[in-house]
Parts: sequence; C-alpha cells; structure tokens
Amino acid sequence: MIFICDLLAERIFMSQKHAKQKRQPKPHYKRYTLTNVILNTYLLVALTVFPLFVNLMIVKQFPFISFQNGYMQIRHQKYFFFLVISSVALVAEIMLLFTKTAEERNPDHLSSSQFFSTLSFTDWAAVAFALTCAVSTLISAHVEVAVKGESPFGGRNNGLILMLFYVALYFLITRCFYYKEYVFTAMAAVNGAICLLAVLNGFHIDPLGMFIPFKGVTSGPNAHIYNEFMTTIGNKNMFASHICVTLPVTISLFVFAKELWRKALYLLCTAIGAMAIVVCDSDSVVLGMGAFIAVFFVAYIRHPERLKRFLLALTVMLLSFKLLRLFSALGGDNYKELSAIPYKIMLSDKTFIAIIVLAVLTAALYALSFFKKDTVLPKAVPIALGSLFALAAVAGVGVIVYYSVFDTKTDLGEMERVLRFNDAWGTHRGIMWNRALRAFSGFSPMQKLFGTGPETFCYTFMPYNVELLEYGDSSTDAAHNEYINYLCNIGILGLASYLAFTGGAMARAFRAAKREPLALVFASAAVAYMAQAIVNIAVPIAMPLFIIFTALCEATARQSKETV
Repeated sequence: MIFICDLLAERIFMSQKHAKQKRQPKPHYKRYTLTNVILNTYLLVALTVFPLFVNLMIVKQFPFISFQNGYMQIRHQKYFFFLVISSVALVAEIMLLFTKTAEERNPDHLSSSQFFSTLSFTDWAAVAFALTCAVSTLISAHVEVAVKGESPFGGRNNGLILMLFYVALYFLITRCFYYKEYVFTAMAAVNGAICLLAVLNGFHIDPLGMFIPFKGVTSGPNAHIYNEFMTTIGNKNMFASHICVTLPVTISLFVFAKELWRKALYLLCTAIGAMAIVVCDSDSVVLGMGAFIAVFFVAYIRHPERLKRFLLALTVMLLSFKLLRLFSALGGDNYKELSAIPYKIMLSDKTFIAIIVLAVLTAALYALSFFKKDTVLPKAVPIALGSLFALAAVAGVGVIVYYSVFDTKTDLGEMERVLRFNDAWGTHRGIMWNRALRAFSGFSPMQKLFGTGPETFCYTFMPYNVELLEYGDSSTDAAHNEYINYLCNIGILGLASYLAFTGGAMARAFRAAKREPLALVFASAAVAYMAQAIVNIAVPIAMPLFIIFTALCEATARQSKETV
C-alpha cells in the first residue's frame, strides 16, 4: 500500500513538473510576435520596394504612371524613402514597447540594467560610431552640411541624420529579428528583376522609358546618364555596390535552400546577376565578388554538401557570361561601352577552361555527397586553403608595390591602371587617395581624431580640385574609397569605430556559423561590400542594405548564444 502511494505521489510530482516545463516560455527569438511581424514587414519593404523605388509621374494614359523622371534626383528619392520607411518601423516598435503593460511584456523582457549588461562588442562599437559622428558634427566648421550630408559643393547624404538612423536600425534589427525565408526569397527575386533590367539597359533596351529624357544629350550635367546609369539603382558604380550586397546573399541562400523551387529561383537569379556584373562595367564588383568567392570557398570547403552547391553557382555564373556573349553576338554586339574586367572575362576563350574545371569539381562533389553524405573534412583543409589565398593576396599587393616604387618604367600596357599605383591609377582614384591623405596629414590634432564632419570631404579636397582638371573632373565630393572618406570626415576614432561596428558584426557571424549556418548568408553581403568599398563610394542606395545585413550578422550571433 505504501509502495502504491509513493508511486502515485511520484507520478503527480512528475506531471506537475512536466506541466511547469511546458509553461516555460520560449526565448524571445523563438516566438513570432507582433514585434517580429513589424520588423519583417520593414525588411521586406527595405529589401524589395526600396531598390525598386524611383521617381514616378502620374499620367492620364494607361498604365497611368511614367518612369521618365526615374533618374531625376534618384539618390535623394531613395534617401528620403529610406528615412520614411525606417522612421515608421522605429516608431511602430517604440510604440509597441511602451504601450504594453507589465503583464503583456515578454516573460524574458530585459530591464534597462540587464539590457546594457548584455551589450556585445559590436553594440558598443555602434554606440561609439554614433557618438563619434555627433562629436565630429559639433566641432565641424560646416555643421549644417555635416547634419544633412549635402552642400552646394557636393555631398552624398551621408550626414549625421543618416548615421544615427543606421545605428538605430542596427539595434532594432538585432533585438527584434525572427528569420522568415520568404523575406530573403523575395529579395532574391526582386534583385533578379533589377539585374535583368540592367542587362536590357546595357544593350540599349529601355522597357520602362527611363532614358527618354537623356538619350542624345551630349552636354550639361545629364550628359553621362545615358551611358553610366542603369536599372532602378542609378550610376554603374552604385549598381556594382548593390550587386555586391545582394548577389552573394542570393548565392548563399542557394547553398542552404531546402525546397527545389527555391533552389531553382536562387540559381536563376544568380545567372541573371552574373550577366549584370558584365554590363555594370565596374571593376569594383570584381573586388567585392572576388573577396566573397575566396572567403566563402574557404568557409564551405569542410562541408562538401555546401561546397558542391557553391561551385555549381560559380559554374552557372561563368556559363552566364558566355551566354551573354552569345546573345550579344546575335544582336550585333550593340551594347553600351564596356571595358572592365568582367567584360574581358566574357570575351576570353580561357573562360571555357574555368567552366570545365568547375563543372568537374562540382560533379565530383555531388558524387561524393551521394555515397558519403554528411562528410566533414578536417580543420586543416580550410586553414591551408585560407593561408594560400592570403599569400596570393599579399603577393598581389607586393606586385603593385614593386611596379609602383621600384620599377616605374616597364610598360605594363592595359594592366598599368591596376598594377602601378600613381595619380592615374584606377580611373584616377590614385590622385583622390593621395591628395586626401595629404590633406589629412595637415589636419589639427582634434580633426585627426574626429575629422571635419560627416560628408564634408568636398571642402577638404577643394585645394586640389585644379589638379583634377587633367583627368576631366573639376571637383569631387568623395575620396572614392569609403575608408579614406571616413578618415577625413569623422577622423581616426570615427573610422576605428566604424570598422569595429561593421567588421565586428561580420566576425561574430562567422563564429556563430558553427551553431547557426544561416549567419554565413548575412556575412556574405558584409564581406563583398567591405571589399568593394576600397574603391567605391558610400551612398544611401546600396549602403542601407549593407547596414541591414550587418545588423542581421549580429542578430544571428546573439541568437546562437555565441560569447561576446
């Protein structure tokens, strides 16, 4: 009898314990709440509608809208659109936070002291970046310009306002993110459409009529638009930045996709994106995509299941290059001016050799995964490959140093613009970098620490504008290197905090990938964008997407329980 009573008591105790366990709330990032719905709605708009947004006109004829003013003030249009949608998301989340009663709050809701105690290295770096930009603005000789990011002499809207929005969005995304693949599938599909439009524009096909006001214009400020603008992004260099954010994410989504239709969609968008790389005619996209390919070849090599899809995507990209060459030949090679490295790859017969090698490796990996699924190679493999790539990068820099310092006479032909650093280097980026660093060396100690104010580079470079005339420009409002730009505008502390903020999030994503492979999808955008930024300009067209993926890197790192 005593035994039966004990047994019943134990059963009751276990059932009560089980009931309590069932009532234990899930961690906040595993519950899909209204907070997550608001953020995912914002991400969907930011990743799809924002890249498509252009200056529309309402007309009387069907379809009652016209895209002819699409390139008129496109940067400003996108800038204000981004501020509006971001403001709505931030206000909605703040209102939701403060309208909840204590009983309605999440059981794991953090107090303010707990919130600050959980700040990661990247969080502190983001705060430092915002504070540095604020101090830089306050001590600037051009406060209004530093706030707005634009002056009568130039500017790209990267003022204090936009910097504060970036940091606010970073904290919003890192605290409210809940992964829903449909958001990123939609991004890939929209990016495929944007790239397809770019390819058509590159071959003088204008289905939206956006080039009508600019065709045939040979003088004035709009003379370059017809040849250098494309799709709904704008300038070809800005489109190159956009590709470096979205295409690596699309490829990484393909690597991890489970459903067949998603795999097909991601691969199709990858193929179209490769064609867009050619028509955007910018070497910066080669730098960004090259860094992505090298880093993620190392990241995926331990897992043949991932590597085979990655190599398949690269094979499809090269095949797309040759397919575009075929389409071009059939159309009489009627394309806008092309001269960058991707164009040369498209024309080269050696590309077929690379396609065959990649195809054989891909087939071998598919066979290996069929017979030995879930194979994981030793850690020594990525370490050895990464070391090899690092040595190759160092050797490349060494070649540039050799021909720039020790051998300045040898005729390098077309490769001189790449291998010999001088004022003419990289479509005269060399003179901009050299003079910007010369100007920085003359800054006061306070200016060296905090810069001259966000987006005030046009004033820094004014003494050297006359030297640009030799290269066809009368002035510049950017160093055409984001890091030198930050150095001059927000100083050593600003650049350091920016690198800690963006680079820290990327590094934490790679660490988090051990537990949450999804982090690699978001890190791919950060790797490619930060590489192409060496020779490009930050504008509120591609950079907002980069900040979003930087925040997503940190969000997945937090949710994977990685240590700070």
